[in-house]
Amino acid sequence: MSKVTFTNNPRPFKNLLDERIESYFSNNHIAQRGNWKLWSKTIILLISLFTVWGLILFAPLPGLLKLALCGLVGFIQATIGFNVMHDAAHGSYSSNSKVNNIIAFIGGDLMGGSTFFWKIKHNILHHTYTNIDGFDDDIAKYPMFRLSPAQGHKWWHKYQHIYSVPLYFFTTFNWILFDDYYKLATKKINNMEIRTMKTSDHIEFWFGKILNFTLFFIIPAFIFGFWWTLLGFFIMHAVLGLTLALVFQMAHVVEDIDFPIPNEKDKIENEWALHQVNTTANFAMGNKIISWLVGGLNYQVEHHLYPKISHVHYPEISKIVRDTCREMKITYHAFPTFGNALVSHFSFLKRVGQAA
Repeated sequence: MSKVTFTNNPRPFKNLLDERIESYFSNNHIAQRGNWKLWSKTIILLISLFTVWGLILFAPLPGLLKLALCGLVGFIQATIGFNVMHDAAHGSYSSNSKVNNIIAFIGGDLMGGSTFFWKIKHNILHHTYTNIDGFDDDIAKYPMFRLSPAQGHKWWHKYQHIYSVPLYFFTTFNWILFDDYYKLATKKINNMEIRTMKTSDHIEFWFGKILNFTLFFIIPAFIFGFWWTLLGFFIMHAVLGLTLALVFQMAHVVEDIDFPIPNEKDKIENEWALHQVNTTANFAMGNKIISWLVGGLNYQVEHHLYPKISHVHYPEISKIVRDTCREMKITYHAFPTFGNALVSHFSFLKRVGQAA
């Protein structure tokens, strides 16, 4: 696979922004990694997860209530992914790499994912080649979805704004039943060949898969039987998958966002930082509840510019990013509410799905 490059010099936007961001942290004597806000959030979310899971397994509750709690478990797992795993996998949870790896395993592999593949798929491919077809694995859902105008058009795409939600239910089912194993077998993510897994990577991968399946399926099956467990497992993953899909889609697969196409030399005629701003959108920045639940992923512009900075700092540094964009007459994409972003996502799916 050829490599896309960006115009690196001059890069006035990133240089000015870096200077201002560094000044903010140094002048206020603030570390860029996580702090007590992130650590307390981690404790709250993990306690919530295992408390609800304990109620499902051992409390004398009606069956329908336990099934509803399975959905709540899926939602809490998603918030752990947003807040805990995401920061740790980017190395922004702690300045200690071992702590980041442990937290990433707890928030990712224990929930059924694979931090090994996530770091390549998300940290490298998505964050480097955002919204570039053939490189960004997050939009590589073709032919089921057409998520970029650069992708071919199929007749069923005109219905993708309708069938997207039922398919979003299966996001994490795809991970735990097929996608991770396909990557393992082919040693590829999208069109990119990946390095061979070391013994430690295999141990982490398989230990996480076995532990997750044991905790969330095998143990419940002994208590409730196969079919009730299967139903609860489906509800848990449906909520988990839908929550993950919608939050991540709000950032890049919406209206007025760019889907750049490299030139004949596989080059994007833009500096990398401007590419990130042009292909990313924020939402509900004034909603503290949403910001807490989604781990700052409603500040995706700031996250894409500074993935090594913990999300707990995004509300403050977003002011610097917005002001700098305004000074340099750069469009800063932000939806006032989650609902606005949601409508824009489905409007985009409908428009790009109907256009040949």
